[in-house]
Amino acid sequence: MRNQLNDKRAEAPAAPGATASTRYAELASTLVRDIVEGRRVVGSLLPTEHDLAEQHGVSRHTVRAALKLLQDWGYISRKKAVGTIVESANPDASYIQSFGTAEDLVRVAATEIRSIEAVHSVTLDRAEARLLEAPIGSEWLRFSGTRVDARKGSTPVARADIYIDASLAHLADTIRNNPRLLVSALIERDCGVAIAEIRQVIHGVLIDARLAAVLGAEPGSAGLRLIRHYKDAQGRILEITDTIYPADRVTVAFQLKRSRVQL
Repeated sequence: MRNQLNDKRAEAPAAPGATASTRYAELASTLVRDIVEGRRVVGSLLPTEHDLAEQHGVSRHTVRAALKLLQDWGYISRKKAVGTIVESANPDASYIQSFGTAEDLVRVAATEIRSIEAVHSVTLDRAEARLLEAPIGSEWLRFSGTRVDARKGSTPVARADIYIDASLAHLADTIRNNPRLLVSALIERDCGVAIAEIRQVIHGVLIDARLAAVLGAEPGSAGLRLIRHYKDAQGRILEITDTIYPADRVTVAFQLKRSRVQL
């Protein structure tokens, strides 16, 4: 099975600072952590949008976007004349990655935490280059580890290798210290370069015994391998991610809209 999605941004200005989409993802992660760790108990009211904006130094628009995520995930409900109610510290929600635009990746990232186990400089051999669809002999810094669903606890939901162009190796500590943010967002923020295109390819795979032990999955069970290229406006690949999920832990959904409908 092979499924491919290309997403090109109509405009991709340089991003020397954190974007609004990054801020709402960070805020959503913070609020989820407060609920899961018991600082916001089930049945209690969250502060008002105005108060949350003041507390976290963000706009009310950012607060509304973050609360929308929590509502979609089942943590809260919002009622007129009542406010925002904490409904659950462990909602039984399916883990769905739904993409219509590049910005949707930021929303997905708010549910995942990187756990980096090893960092190595690598030069791609023929087999690696073929898998990643990158040039043979190209040089990268590879971060290997797992991803944890912040809503569900400490069990890894996926195994991930993240490759950044060797020229970006100075970001290694930043990537380690910001496990809740997309690496692509950190590249934009700290290097002043925009990600103009994201290319995704999906492969069906079988989970081998070694990987099954890491993920708590059944050896030989089905999995999904997601490989993404993050490119700048000149088409240069700045980052590649290679992520494997057990098939029963993730659904990848695409929403495509036709630019013109003719009857």
